[in-house]
Amino acid sequence: MTKSFKTWWHRFLFRDRGVLPTPRFIWLFLLMSIPISIASFWNKGWIAFFLLNSILFLASIFDLSILPRRSQLTATRLLADEVERDEIFLVNLSITNTSAFSITFRLIDDLPISFVRPFPMNGSLNDGETTTVSYYSKAEIRGDYSLEKIHFRYQSVLGLWEKQTAFCPYHKLRVIPNMKQVKAYLTAPQQLLQHEGVKVKRAGIGNGEFAQIRPYVVGDDPRKINWHQTAKLTELMTNVYDPEHGKHITLLIDCGRIMGVELTEGNRLEKSFEAALTVAAAALQQGDYVSVMAFSNQVKTYIPPGKGLTHLKTIIRGIYNLHSDPIESNYAVAFNHLETVQKRRSFILLFSDLDSFLFEEHSLHYMEQLRRRHYFLLLGITNPMVSQWIQAEANDTRLSMIKSIAQRETMRRKREIRRLGHMGLSMVEVPEEQLAAEALNRYFEIINRGVL
Repeated sequence: MTKSFKTWWHRFLFRDRGVLPTPRFIWLFLLMSIPISIASFWNKGWIAFFLLNSILFLASIFDLSILPRRSQLTATRLLADEVERDEIFLVNLSITNTSAFSITFRLIDDLPISFVRPFPMNGSLNDGETTTVSYYSKAEIRGDYSLEKIHFRYQSVLGLWEKQTAFCPYHKLRVIPNMKQVKAYLTAPQQLLQHEGVKVKRAGIGNGEFAQIRPYVVGDDPRKINWHQTAKLTELMTNVYDPEHGKHITLLIDCGRIMGVELTEGNRLEKSFEAALTVAAAALQQGDYVSVMAFSNQVKTYIPPGKGLTHLKTIIRGIYNLHSDPIESNYAVAFNHLETVQKRRSFILLFSDLDSFLFEEHSLHYMEQLRRRHYFLLLGITNPMVSQWIQAEANDTRLSMIKSIAQRETMRRKREIRRLGHMGLSMVEVPEEQLAAEALNRYFEIINRGVL
């Protein structure tokens, strides 16, 4: 197949180049049948046919002649290289017309189907002018994306024919986990945790280094009230002591089949990533070392311990492109790998589903081995459907039976969690909206107790 044949074949299939009749042209062509039909009563039909079609043909030639060439149009795309999942971002498309004729256009940007696509977008562009077309979009799935073409159709003021072309301003876009919880903590940690119903509790008096004096909030230790400052400011003030830091925090994230279960917003894995990043930001800000390991049937990634908020970017780059695998998780592989890379005692926080540990005894064996050297906590998300059935009103026999079964299942899970807690295997199950706050609360509790 020769190059010229490929070019014409692409034009025939309207792949980024070609000429199309507009609805105006089709309507004009159909309306010409009326005068032709009338003229046929006086045996003038052929004359009207050739006359009107000649006029339409000449108008088409003129219309095509004033359409700008492909080389007279340029387009560029401007947007951030990195955006957050489920957050609205702005895209600016700059289009320049260097020809001597004005055009109206329609365009479609090359966004993946997992993005919000507000297309097609319409506009007009005068001769020798540059215009900017802006639109907002939102990504629903994390990962790397390549934005290649801007598909463009334009017509002249007559609007009989429409040219199709494409611009290729290549852009690589990275979609990272949602950082709303992380930003909220870094901005105002006490307010975030109060909103979620928990407090940042510090160590007792004499434990840790004095940090600052701040207003007293409900939940602070009354023994830390600074009465001297309280008398001066006529407001309850309390001393804040930073506990000893430089400890090791290990975040384990399960990427197996069960973590792909959809929730109200996103799935379990998305919520786990957001909670893990929030804990990582808190620990790094406090001066602790944070390492992250993600696994399914094998270890997908391991990020060695690091210190400082700059390490948070390393963690994001290491996990932003991970997704749930359609396979069961292999906890033995994950825990054995952790034993080889984590020699120092650390706080291990595992984001996973509790069913694999509550009702399968072989998984508990590996947890007991880890507990001998590390402080281990398993954090999971409650089933929203079970919670809805528990809160539903039992108006008939069927709903009463479903509600009783949901309550029985919840009580059975609580008994198992308490039983394993007495064995030293800590497990917590919370609603999806409380996962990040609960993870933060547990982190501060462990650090302040000094068990590491």
